Amino acid sequence: MKNFKEEFVKSIRYIIPIFLIFVGILILKNYGHIASFFSDNFTILNSLLAPFFIGFIIAYMLNQPMKKLEEKFKLRRGLSVLIIYGITLIILIFSWLFIVPVIKSNISELALSIPSGIDQVQDLINNISSQFKFDITNPDIKAQINDFITKVLIPVSSFTASTVSNFIINLMSTIVSYTINIVLGLVISVYLLLSKEKYIKVVSLFFQKILRQHYFKVKEFVNILDNNIGVYIVAKAMDSTIYGIICTIVLALTGSKYALFIGIIAGVTNMIPFFGPILGTIIAVVTNLFFSINKAILVLVVMIIVQQLESAILEPHFVGKQVGVPPILTIFAVTFAGKYTGFLGILLAVPVTGVLLVYFKRYLYNKKEEPLSDTI
Repeated sequence: MKNFKEEFVKSIRYIIPIFLIFVGILILKNYGHIASFFSDNFTILNSLLAPFFIGFIIAYMLNQPMKKLEEKFKLRRGLSVLIIYGITLIILIFSWLFIVPVIKSNISELALSIPSGIDQVQDLINNISSQFKFDITNPDIKAQINDFITKVLIPVSSFTASTVSNFIINLMSTIVSYTINIVLGLVISVYLLLSKEKYIKVVSLFFQKILRQHYFKVKEFVNILDNNIGVYIVAKAMDSTIYGIICTIVLALTGSKYALFIGIIAGVTNMIPFFGPILGTIIAVVTNLFFSINKAILVLVVMIIVQQLESAILEPHFVGKQVGVPPILTIFAVTFAGKYTGFLGILLAVPVTGVLLVYFKRYLYNKKEEPLSDTI
C-alpha cells in the first residue's frame, strides 16, 4: 500500500507539468476567443458594479460632513443623512440651472473680449513707459512685450479658465449620461451611510480571516491612507468651496468682471497647495486688466486679503494638520506631480507624500532604535 502511494505521487508530479503545458497550448491557440470572452464579461461586470462603486464614492465623500453634523448637533443617523443629501441635491440642481449657463456665457464673452483686452494691456504698458521715460520704440522690445502678453499671460489664464469650465461642464454631462447608475449609486450610498458600522465590521471580520497575522498592519495602512488622502481631499474640498463662494461674493461687491466664473476658478485652483491661490489670483487680475487697470488693482488687493483670511481661519479649521507635510516637501510634491501627472495627481500629491513621510519616519525611527538598544 505504501509503495502504491509513492508511485501515485510520482505519477502526479509528472502528469501536472504535462497537463499545464497542454492547457498553455490551448490558451495560446484560442487566445482571441478567451480574450474576447473576458473582455465581454468584464464590460458586463463593470456595468453591474458601477452603481456600487459610485455609491461607495458618494458615501465616502459625504461621510465626513455627516460625522460633523452628528458630533456637533448630536443628530441621529437618519436625520443627518437626510440633511446631507438634501443639501447635495439642492446644490446640484442650483448648479445645473444657474451656474453652468453663466459659465458658458462668460467663456463666450471672454473669448470675444481677448483682442480688445490685448490692446488695453498694450496701452497700459505704453502709458507706464511714457511716465517713467522707458523707451519701447524699438520694434524688438515691442515684439517681446507682445509675445509675453500673447504667449504667457493670456494662454495661462485662458487655459486654466477653459480647463476648469470644461471640467465642470463635462462633470454635468457625465451626471446626465450616467443618470441611472448615479441614481442607483445614491440609493446604495444612503444604505452604506445608514449602516456603515455594520458593513465595516463585516469587512473587517472577512479580512481578518484572509490576512490573519498581517491584518493589523494592513488595517493601519488603510487608516493612514484614509487620514492622509480621503479625509484631506474631503476637508480641502469643503475649505475650497467656502473660499470660492467668498471670492465670488467679494468680487461681485467690488464690481469685478465675471465674478461667478472667477470665484469658481479660485475655488477649484485652491485645491492645489501653495500655487493654487496664486494661480487663481493671476487669472482674476489678468481678466480684469483687460477692462480696467484700477479694477485689476482692486481685485488684486481683495484676493490677497481673502487668501490671508482663508489660510488663517478656514484652512486650519477644515484641514488642520492632518497631512503634516513640510512646506518644502509640499512644493516639491506639487511641482513633481504637475510635471508628470494631471490635475488629479496634483490634488493627491500632498496627501500621498504624507503617507510616504509617515513610513519614512517610521523607518528612520526603527533604525535609530536598534543602536540605542545595543548600547544599553
